[in-house]
Amino acid sequence: MNVPELHIRVDTREKGRIISRLEGLTGVTLEYVEMDLGDYLLPGDVIVERKSATDLILSVVDRSLWDKVAKLKSQHEHVVYIVEGDLYTARFHQQALDIHRALAAMVVGYGVSILPSPDAENSGMLVYLLGLAAAEGARATERPGKPTIRRDAQLYLLGGLPGVDSDRAEALLRTFGSARAALAADAAGLAAVEGMDTARAERIVDVLDHGR
Repeated sequence: MNVPELHIRVDTREKGRIISRLEGLTGVTLEYVEMDLGDYLLPGDVIVERKSATDLILSVVDRSLWDKVAKLKSQHEHVVYIVEGDLYTARFHQQALDIHRALAAMVVGYGVSILPSPDAENSGMLVYLLGLAAAEGARATERPGKPTIRRDAQLYLLGGLPGVDSDRAEALLRTFGSARAALAADAAGLAAVEGMDTARAERIVDVLDHGR
């Protein structure tokens, strides 16, 4: 039986049982990176934000939830929140209706998917199965006539860098996960990408730093 391969980009702050669960799964490769937003980046530009029920309710109370959700949606195709624990345990003087309203706004207003989880190990399995489904979906949609607009825009942007052709633009996007991350990389990081070299990388950094 062939075991599916799955590559997951993981924020360096994620630790504990969820990581142990993912590392124990055959075929899974974890790449640890510093992520500004989200905790797990899956194939097909699926970003997963993992929250405890308490943290999610706190973000509703201080209204930081909405800014984060808006940023996640602006940068990724699909946003999934995994919420660990019971959202409806009384805390912070919040009523169930407040939670219902927040969840409804996330789903309908922002198109965010919300998955409940009892603990970190179950969250790990959710991340894994989301990744497999996302990888299968990405393969199914990789056919002529159905371009991904955001991906095309990022490749166009990277292709405008000096010495970067379409193949190198693909390699940069594949390595860094986004045009933003590629443009923020230093010369050493750029030079390590397939098809790149030190001179080309230093030229890119020089152009990007011009005017500072």
